[in-house]
Amino acid sequence: MKLAKTYLLMSMLLCTSLAYAQYTRLPQISSKIYSVKDYGAVGDNKTVNTQAIQKTLDLAKTTGGKVLIPAGEYLCGPLNLYSSTNLEIVKGATLRLTNIINDFPSEKNRYLNFINISKATDVKISGGGIIDGQGEPWWIATTAKTLTMRRPQLLYMEGLQRVEITGVTFLNPPNTHISLKNCSDVYIHDVRIEAPAKSRNTDGINISAKNCTIERCTINTGDDNIAINFGNKKQAEDDPEVQNMLISDCNFGVGHGLSIGSYTSGSLRNLKVRNCSFDGTTSAIRIKTARGRGGILDQVSYENITIRNSRWPIFISQYYPHEPKTPQEDTTTAIGAYNPIYKNISLKNITCSNCQEALILWGLPESPIQNIRFEDVKISASKGAQIYHVSKAEFVNSAIKTTEKPRIYNSTVTGL
Repeated sequence: MKLAKTYLLMSMLLCTSLAYAQYTRLPQISSKIYSVKDYGAVGDNKTVNTQAIQKTLDLAKTTGGKVLIPAGEYLCGPLNLYSSTNLEIVKGATLRLTNIINDFPSEKNRYLNFINISKATDVKISGGGIIDGQGEPWWIATTAKTLTMRRPQLLYMEGLQRVEITGVTFLNPPNTHISLKNCSDVYIHDVRIEAPAKSRNTDGINISAKNCTIERCTINTGDDNIAINFGNKKQAEDDPEVQNMLISDCNFGVGHGLSIGSYTSGSLRNLKVRNCSFDGTTSAIRIKTARGRGGILDQVSYENITIRNSRWPIFISQYYPHEPKTPQEDTTTAIGAYNPIYKNISLKNITCSNCQEALILWGLPESPIQNIRFEDVKISASKGAQIYHVSKAEFVNSAIKTTEKPRIYNSTVTGL
């Protein structure tokens, strides 16, 4: 009876926690430990440890358990990680990608990702250590247009269930830091992601997932800090590719902001962003797509957000990558395949200071932005608001401080 009561109490506490979080189950992994040093890995920043570390991961594949990267600097090539495995990089350890481009392995006309995980369950990446992509030679080669294949991503996951990423610092990938595609029950928390502002295509987190929480992360990068992409060509309003996602208590520095899109054809429902700060991001709150790659975005909310020193603090557009010079230039009325639909967007308690463009809302003439509400939103910017093709924009206790009048076209706006 006592055990039953304890189990009931734990279940109640879990349900209370999940009312806040969006994931439903964390990965379940055995307590068995495999240290890469026991299988020949040397942390001297000279030895290439690809075979030793992959051998350790292969052993863990059979039983499940923790693969431990002890203190040291482990130079390594591409790796594959499997179900029921916890890759733990301890504080004082660095897992560093080799950066000799000419000898880097490739397959199907693309360079292999550093850590690749596909169609797995119960996966965890943890520890206080570092995963370093040594990406600068790749960025230089990209600028010089000498690469013929797509660059490696630092951590790539596709088709996973029950994923946790915690504690690790991700640095300087050749391409994206963390990429998750079509995953479910994802918990990313307390990680740091860093790359220079001028680094090429170094998105922090590029993700499509169901039941996901991202919280207490710090992200500075050369592209989107977070990019929510969902490009399956299906327009699945009843079962969107992205649903039930929470992004909370994160700090975003240099980068292109927290972006939805530009591929949105798989549709999204129920995204909550709250208690986040942006400082120096080119964009902050950004939704971007275009005809031919759009789907349905429904029930998107932002609350308790601080934005400083941003060019585009709130930028919602259906014309990515380029808007017309004026809204009058585009008079299309026919609704084509994969036209974007944005509806039921809420922004509450948002403060934007020292910004350039106050606000850009730019829908399509045949598919205007539907039902966007601003409550307790205060914006200070050099240039005034642009509101084009919006069927209902409601401002409650909100103000835009600028020397320019708002530019409004084919829109219904109240309270501004």
